Amino acid sequence: MIMQFQTLHNTSIENITEAFNLAFSDYFVPVNLTAAQLTGKMKSESVDPVLSAGAFDGNELIGFILHGVDTINGQKTAYNAGTGVAPNHRGNKITNQLYDFILPKLKEAGIQNIQLEVIMENQPAIAAYRKTGFKFKRELHCFKGTIQAPGTAKNWAIHRLDTHDWPLLKSFWDWQPSWQNSITAVDNLPDTNVTLGLFYAQALAGYLIYNPNLKRVQQFAIDKPYRRQGAATALFRYVANHFNAEVSLINIDGNAAGTLAFLQNIGLNPGIRQYEMEYVIG
Repeated sequence: MIMQFQTLHNTSIENITEAFNLAFSDYFVPVNLTAAQLTGKMKSESVDPVLSAGAFDGNELIGFILHGVDTINGQKTAYNAGTGVAPNHRGNKITNQLYDFILPKLKEAGIQNIQLEVIMENQPAIAAYRKTGFKFKRELHCFKGTIQAPGTAKNWAIHRLDTHDWPLLKSFWDWQPSWQNSITAVDNLPDTNVTLGLFYAQALAGYLIYNPNLKRVQQFAIDKPYRRQGAATALFRYVANHFNAEVSLINIDGNAAGTLAFLQNIGLNPGIRQYEMEYVIG
């Protein structure tokens, strides 16, 4: 077999979807996306086909890396939004070859570093990324379950927000959201996401951003003076009552002990854990 490596700007979304689903058919969390769903994922995560790589056996896409591009903390950054190899082509170091192909193009485009997440149990992928030069950055935890937040919200008023005052909202953060929950990812789907603002005496005390299509909370944070007073519980209660009690959250910082405990206290169950890894382009 003689593989050819190309960027994906001339590859149809249907072919990418077929390759994506085949590569993840036996994954820890099996994936089966429609072309429309993968298009939405690529839009949310700012995927650029020109900086994404494909390995081809003839006309068949047998391996790929999808790269999103954004500026994070002043650095032009790429994000690995998905790496996959067809099951019958594994063992040929295709992931490493894909990076050998695409890294010079990323550098030429001014990319300074690459981020990705990998499930902790996925040792073959971790080994491939480490061989390429990725290093561990932090642990990320995922949650899923049914919100259990009985009672009534006292002293809080919750309203939908039409715009995001990001300097104010970021002042509530204790840690940086991962790529899939980033400011850009949220702003890329303005017609999908719902932002809830929690107010106390006309002051914004906290917020929550919810994606009804995915049943996923993308961000939530409470201003420090209003913590441990039921503010976050009130926001999740609102989601349960007005949208769906079954929700998920992905990529909560593993050092955010208070957030991790809170999510379990409202009935959500810890799921997969991931490593966030980073490659610095020299």
